[in-house]
Amino acid sequence: MSMSRSQPVAFAGVLLTAIALAACSSAGSPVAVSSPHPPRLVTAKSVGGAPGKGPLVIASPSPLPAGKASSQQVVLSDRTLVISSVSRHGATGASLTLIQLDLVVRNTGVKAIDNKPAFFELMDSGGDTFSYQENSSDGFYGTIGGHASRTGMIQFQIPVGAASSLYLVYRPGNSAESVLTRLRTG
Repeated sequence: MSMSRSQPVAFAGVLLTAIALAACSSAGSPVAVSSPHPPRLVTAKSVGGAPGKGPLVIASPSPLPAGKASSQQVVLSDRTLVISSVSRHGATGASLTLIQLDLVVRNTGVKAIDNKPAFFELMDSGGDTFSYQENSSDGFYGTIGGHASRTGMIQFQIPVGAASSLYLVYRPGNSAESVLTRLRTG
Protein backbone atom coordinates (compact mmCIF):
# COMPACT_ATOMS: atom_id res chain seq x y z
CA MET A 1 0.00 0.00 0.00
CA SER A 2 2.83 2.39 0.65
CA MET A 3 3.89 1.82 -2.98
CA SER A 4 0.58 2.99 -4.33
CA ARG A 5 0.73 6.25 -2.38
CA SER A 6 4.23 7.09 -3.54
CA GLN A 7 3.39 6.58 -7.21
CA PRO A 8 1.24 9.77 -7.57
CA VAL A 9 3.86 11.79 -5.68
CA ALA A 10 6.64 10.49 -7.92
CA PHE A 11 4.56 11.12 -11.02
CA ALA A 12 3.84 14.71 -9.93
CA GLY A 13 7.57 15.27 -9.28
CA VAL A 14 8.52 13.96 -12.73
CA LEU A 15 5.79 16.06 -14.33
CA LEU A 16 6.97 19.26 -12.55
CA THR A 17 10.58 18.55 -13.56
CA ALA A 18 9.54 18.09 -17.21
CA ILE A 19 7.58 21.38 -17.17
CA ALA A 20 10.50 23.24 -15.59
CA LEU A 21 12.95 21.86 -18.16
CA ALA A 22 10.61 22.75 -21.00
CA ALA A 23 10.27 26.32 -19.71
CA CYS A 24 14.04 26.76 -19.37
CA SER A 25 14.87 25.33 -22.77
CA SER A 26 12.28 27.37 -24.68
CA ALA A 27 13.79 30.72 -23.63
CA GLY A 28 16.85 30.29 -25.85
CA SER A 29 15.28 28.65 -28.87
CA PRO A 30 13.05 30.36 -31.43
CA VAL A 31 9.42 29.45 -31.50
CA ALA A 32 7.67 29.27 -34.84
CA VAL A 33 4.43 31.20 -34.71
CA SER A 34 2.12 31.17 -37.64
CA SER A 35 0.57 34.55 -38.36
CA PRO A 36 -2.27 35.37 -40.71
CA HIS A 37 -0.26 38.48 -41.74
CA PRO A 38 3.29 37.61 -42.86
CA PRO A 39 5.95 40.37 -42.54
CA ARG A 40 6.32 42.76 -45.47
CA LEU A 41 8.78 45.46 -46.48
CA VAL A 42 7.55 49.02 -45.87
CA THR A 43 9.08 51.98 -47.70
CA ALA A 44 8.68 55.40 -46.04
CA LYS A 45 7.17 58.24 -48.04
CA SER A 46 7.51 61.97 -47.51
CA VAL A 47 4.46 63.76 -46.16
CA GLY A 48 4.62 66.16 -49.09
CA GLY A 49 4.84 63.33 -51.61
CA ALA A 50 8.35 64.27 -52.78
CA PRO A 51 11.79 63.90 -51.27
CA GLY A 52 12.75 66.75 -48.96
CA LYS A 53 15.41 69.29 -49.69
CA GLY A 54 17.53 70.72 -46.92
CA PRO A 55 18.46 74.37 -46.60
CA LEU A 56 21.36 75.99 -48.39
CA VAL A 57 23.99 76.24 -45.62
CA ILE A 58 26.51 79.07 -45.75
CA ALA A 59 29.01 78.45 -42.95
CA SER A 60 31.64 80.98 -44.08
CA PRO A 61 29.94 83.93 -45.76
CA SER A 62 32.00 86.42 -47.76
CA PRO A 63 31.38 90.12 -47.22
CA LEU A 64 30.07 92.16 -50.12
CA PRO A 65 32.69 94.10 -52.10
CA ALA A 66 33.00 97.54 -50.47
CA GLY A 67 30.49 96.39 -47.83
CA LYS A 68 30.74 96.07 -44.06
CA ALA A 69 32.47 93.01 -42.58
CA SER A 70 29.06 91.64 -41.54
CA SER A 71 27.50 92.04 -45.02
CA GLN A 72 26.71 89.17 -47.35
CA GLN A 73 24.53 88.22 -50.30
CA VAL A 74 22.47 85.04 -50.73
CA VAL A 75 21.19 84.28 -54.22
CA LEU A 76 18.11 82.05 -54.54
CA SER A 77 16.15 81.08 -57.65
CA ASP A 78 13.55 83.87 -57.43
CA ARG A 79 15.16 86.39 -55.07
CA THR A 80 18.37 87.74 -53.62
CA LEU A 81 18.73 88.40 -49.91
CA VAL A 82 21.33 91.03 -49.04
CA ILE A 83 22.39 91.37 -45.42
CA SER A 84 23.85 94.89 -45.43
CA SER A 85 24.91 94.77 -41.78
CA VAL A 86 24.46 92.89 -38.53
CA SER A 87 24.91 94.68 -35.22
CA ARG A 88 24.53 93.87 -31.55
CA HIS A 89 23.08 96.33 -29.03
CA GLY A 90 22.13 96.36 -25.37
CA ALA A 91 18.57 95.31 -24.56
CA THR A 92 16.13 95.87 -21.72
CA GLY A 93 17.83 93.46 -19.33
CA ALA A 94 21.36 92.36 -18.47
CA SER A 95 20.63 88.85 -19.73
CA LEU A 96 19.29 89.98 -23.14
CA THR A 97 20.85 91.51 -26.24
CA LEU A 98 19.38 93.00 -29.39
CA ILE A 99 20.53 91.74 -32.80
CA GLN A 100 19.74 94.15 -35.64
CA LEU A 101 19.83 93.12 -39.32
CA ASP A 102 19.72 95.64 -42.16
CA LEU A 103 18.33 93.75 -45.15
CA VAL A 104 17.39 94.05 -48.79
CA VAL A 105 15.13 91.50 -50.50
CA ARG A 106 15.32 91.73 -54.32
CA ASN A 107 12.81 89.98 -56.53
CA THR A 108 14.83 88.66 -59.49
CA GLY A 109 11.82 87.39 -61.42
CA VAL A 110 8.72 88.85 -63.05
CA LYS A 111 6.21 87.20 -60.71
CA ALA A 112 5.47 88.94 -57.38
CA ILE A 113 6.89 87.35 -54.20
CA ASP A 114 5.95 87.67 -50.54
CA ASN A 115 8.16 89.02 -47.78
CA LYS A 116 6.81 88.18 -44.32
CA PRO A 117 8.16 88.36 -40.74
CA ALA A 118 7.76 84.58 -40.39
CA PHE A 119 10.42 84.06 -43.09
CA PHE A 120 13.18 85.26 -40.72
CA GLU A 121 14.54 83.52 -37.60
CA LEU A 122 17.83 83.45 -35.74
CA MET A 123 19.36 80.15 -34.62
CA ASP A 124 22.14 79.78 -32.06
CA SER A 125 24.88 77.13 -32.03
CA GLY A 126 22.71 74.88 -29.83
CA GLY A 127 19.86 74.84 -32.36
CA ASP A 128 17.53 77.17 -30.44
CA THR A 129 15.58 79.47 -32.74
CA PHE A 130 14.37 82.99 -32.07
CA SER A 131 11.55 84.61 -34.01
CA TYR A 132 11.42 88.14 -35.31
CA GLN A 133 10.80 90.69 -32.57
CA GLU A 134 10.41 94.15 -34.02
CA ASN A 135 10.56 95.91 -37.35
CA SER A 136 11.43 99.58 -37.45
CA SER A 137 10.82 99.79 -41.21
CA ASP A 138 7.08 99.70 -41.81
CA GLY A 139 7.40 99.19 -45.57
CA PHE A 140 9.78 96.23 -45.43
CA TYR A 141 7.16 93.47 -45.35
CA GLY A 142 4.56 92.78 -48.01
CA THR A 143 4.41 91.74 -51.63
CA ILE A 144 7.42 92.62 -53.78
CA GLY A 145 6.64 93.11 -57.47
CA GLY A 146 8.71 91.76 -60.32
CA HIS A 147 12.28 93.10 -60.47
CA ALA A 148 11.64 95.28 -57.40
CA SER A 149 13.20 95.28 -53.93
CA ARG A 150 12.44 96.17 -50.32
CA THR A 151 14.91 97.51 -47.79
CA GLY A 152 14.43 97.39 -44.05
CA MET A 153 15.72 96.61 -40.61
CA ILE A 154 14.56 93.82 -38.34
CA GLN A 155 15.51 93.11 -34.73
CA PHE A 156 15.67 90.04 -32.52
CA GLN A 157 15.89 90.16 -28.73
CA ILE A 158 17.78 87.07 -27.58
CA PRO A 159 19.67 85.81 -24.50
CA VAL A 160 23.24 87.12 -24.28
CA GLY A 161 24.60 83.55 -24.14
CA ALA A 162 23.03 82.74 -27.52
CA ALA A 163 24.61 85.70 -29.33
CA SER A 164 28.12 84.31 -29.75
CA SER A 165 27.42 82.12 -32.79
CA LEU A 166 24.29 82.99 -34.75
CA TYR A 167 22.76 81.89 -38.02
CA LEU A 168 19.96 83.53 -39.96
CA VAL A 169 17.32 81.02 -40.99
CA TYR A 170 15.49 82.36 -44.05
CA ARG A 171 12.48 80.31 -45.20
CA PRO A 172 10.64 82.24 -47.88
CA GLY A 173 7.18 80.69 -47.65
CA ASN A 174 6.14 78.57 -50.61
CA SER A 175 9.59 78.72 -52.16
CA ALA A 176 11.35 75.35 -52.15
CA GLU A 177 14.56 77.06 -51.09
CA SER A 178 15.61 77.98 -47.60
CA VAL A 179 18.90 79.31 -46.26
CA LEU A 180 20.92 78.86 -43.11
CA THR A 181 23.70 81.46 -43.13
CA ARG A 182 26.22 82.35 -40.46
CA LEU A 183 26.02 85.93 -39.20
CA ARG A 184 29.00 88.09 -38.32
CA THR A 185 28.14 90.88 -35.94
CA GLY A 186 29.95 94.09 -36.70
